[in-house]
Amino acid sequence: MNERGTGVLTQYELEVIKTCRTRGAVLCETDRGLKLLKEWTGSDRRIQLEYEVLSALEEETGLQVDCCIRNREGALVCVDEDHTRYVVRNWYEGKECSTRETGEILRAAELLAKLHLALRRLEEEHILDRRRVEARRENAEAEKSNSDAPEISPGTEEKGEEASPETEKASLEDGADSPEEYGEISPEAFGEVFRRHNRELKRTRTFVKSRRKKTEFELLVIGGFEKFYRQAEEAAELAVSLDTMPKSWWCHGEYSHHHVLLGTGVRAITDFSRMHYGIQVSDLYYFMRKILEKHRFNLRLARQLLDAYTAVLPLTRKEWSYLYILFLYPEKYWKQMNYYVNSNKAWIPARNIDKLKALESQFEARNLFLKELERKAMGILY
Repeated sequence: MNERGTGVLTQYELEVIKTCRTRGAVLCETDRGLKLLKEWTGSDRRIQLEYEVLSALEEETGLQVDCCIRNREGALVCVDEDHTRYVVRNWYEGKECSTRETGEILRAAELLAKLHLALRRLEEEHILDRRRVEARRENAEAEKSNSDAPEISPGTEEKGEEASPETEKASLEDGADSPEEYGEISPEAFGEVFRRHNRELKRTRTFVKSRRKKTEFELLVIGGFEKFYRQAEEAAELAVSLDTMPKSWWCHGEYSHHHVLLGTGVRAITDFSRMHYGIQVSDLYYFMRKILEKHRFNLRLARQLLDAYTAVLPLTRKEWSYLYILFLYPEKYWKQMNYYVNSNKAWIPARNIDKLKALESQFEARNLFLKELERKAMGILY
């Protein structure tokens, strides 16, 4: 057991049998099952939030999630001799969801709906409120027993400590860490996100047109800009025309096939580092977009994904509309343009050119999907 950081494992009530290096972490086989040791760069407040939500999911709903565990002193974060902070999480023996296996993709969609339903239950039944009271008591006990090392006690932060921008961002796009921080997002604010992106698109197009000698990427931008920009404008207009936004709940924040483990008796969800309070259908959009881009917006698969999710958690009219607007906006096109603006214009990587070509080739298939989604949003099919 000579992997970097494994020394902190002695601070846990664990008998470590063996360890092996995995992607950005150390997988540990212990007498209490598989655990994952990983460096922690977030704040104590953030890990406490994750612990409250994920431990409640495990114990109250039975969902398999990568909840962190407390050490002997009751702390959630441990510090090694190099002053590097680590957490130990529950882990599961399964493989990452395959984007090539339809059955696995549909199980992942169903699992997302179950996660959303469970997160709603935690709030509706005030389970998280009770958990916070229990956590404060546990933290007080941990602080008392670990008073010589206050910097690693859970739920308390050193004066002046700042959270990681990735995990503590409480903005319109990434949501907030609590209902109190969140407030209500208005349709106008929702539409302003798209409007800002649209202004960036127009500036980029103007710059590209002004260049005398254009690269292949720039020629692709000029050739396909209008049809993507029309959709971007329409999405912004629809966003501000909404009467109200869908109700907000806790969200995963970055649900994808990479964060789903499947195996015998295993259907686990991992990496809640972007968990926030927001609109849950955003998780469904992110997951579906990643899958459908890999399958060239296959309409049959899109229907199956929506059916798998809504069989567990039906969508409201507002959620259908919100989902349609998210898909209507050409987000990946905007991302490629944004990358171009912030890159070396003299050389654009071939993969970015290929991505732009893929967007062009998938445009009609994506439009067919959008038409069906629009009908659902208008209540024709449901």
